[in-house]
Amino acid sequence: MTAIGHTRLVLCGLALAGCAGSGGAIYEFRPTETPLQYEVSDSSVFLIQSPMGEQRFVDSVRAVVAIEIGQGDTVSHPVSAVFESLDLWSGGDSPEQHFFAGDLVGKPFHGTLSPTGSIAVDETPEISDQLREIADPITLFSELLAPLPPDRTGTAEPWPHRTSYSVDAPMATEASYDGTAHFAGDTTWNGRPARIILSEGLTTVTARGTPAAAPGEVEFTYTGRSTTRYVWDPERGVMLASNAIMKTEGQLELIGMQMVMPISYDGTREVVLRR
Repeated sequence: MTAIGHTRLVLCGLALAGCAGSGGAIYEFRPTETPLQYEVSDSSVFLIQSPMGEQRFVDSVRAVVAIEIGQGDTVSHPVSAVFESLDLWSGGDSPEQHFFAGDLVGKPFHGTLSPTGSIAVDETPEISDQLREIADPITLFSELLAPLPPDRTGTAEPWPHRTSYSVDAPMATEASYDGTAHFAGDTTWNGRPARIILSEGLTTVTARGTPAAAPGEVEFTYTGRSTTRYVWDPERGVMLASNAIMKTEGQLELIGMQMVMPISYDGTREVVLRR
């Protein structure tokens, strides 16, 4: 999870499913027979330690997203995602505002899915600048799929989990996650046997631009630890839920004023399969 100054990145979970095979556990992405519907809850707190005191920005996102995975090959699968609802709240030290992104509801995002869960988006509907300033839906595809083992087995050994993305507006931003994933035990989910995949690593974000309400051009960098717990159904090959926590620190510079201020960003995200 990451933030772009006052820009908030929508964090919603994308997951994958398919029909069960002829036997044994499934640790690979397969085509969906019907869309998977996920409910997403995301919250973040962004703090700026300015000479005038602490400035606090609090954002939250509630969304329902439907995911479809198409027939692919050993290299990738086509993927599409459609928001069935998307609501955002922005507040903190300023009065809370509610945004309903109805212009995106029902409009598909298209991309490709790699065997290890990374999605590259190559086709999107038009996204307003106002929405990008609060929560950019494009970024949700880069980090949030369950990171499955490259050998497609229930291996006991950790494997690399790396993702990255870049966006041009409203700020030029580069973000990366560099970590490892591993199976962290068995559990049950609504009575179904499941396995836990735990991913832990370092998130780094750098950005430069002029966000709304800023006195001029700003540049910031922050970095910190991210941990995500995924619940995977090995019988059906589908992600049942995920929970992510990120804590970061960094600095923000007002370019024209040559002023540097400490910043921090803490975020949480929960994703649950509804059907």
